[in-house]
Amino acid sequence: MGGPSNAAPEIEPLAATYAPPEPPMGFDNPIPTYPGSSGYNFFENPSGYPSEYVSQDPYLTAAQYHHLYPSSYPPVLPTGYPVPGYQYPPYQQPPPQQQQQHQTQEILERLDKVEHKSRKNKEKHNSFMKGLANLIKGKKK
Repeated sequence: MGGPSNAAPEIEPLAATYAPPEPPMGFDNPIPTYPGSSGYNFFENPSGYPSEYVSQDPYLTAAQYHHLYPSSYPPVLPTGYPVPGYQYPPYQQPPPQQQQQHQTQEILERLDKVEHKSRKNKEKHNSFMKGLANLIKGKKK
């Protein structure tokens, strides 16, 4: 009585086989090769599109369409240059020299007035400072 109540059956491992693995699915059916060029018919349309589609030039078709139905927008050149026939604004002449001389004269006159006022203020300031300095010197004595 000292053993387990349920004895596990012993599983004997299978003998190891050293056979090569099976080839992948479809290995026995290799990829078919293309037939030789002798089997190709150059005059047959292999694309599946209608036969008149191959004979049309798409650029010619587009040109004919745009000729029959022109765009309502002006043509645009991809080069970045203006469209031929573009009218540039007329060249404006600079103002006459007489008006410029008049403006220069007016500026100089205003500058003279400002300098004159500045001189007067400086003279008043200097006389005030001299009086203040004299007052301070007089109190120290």
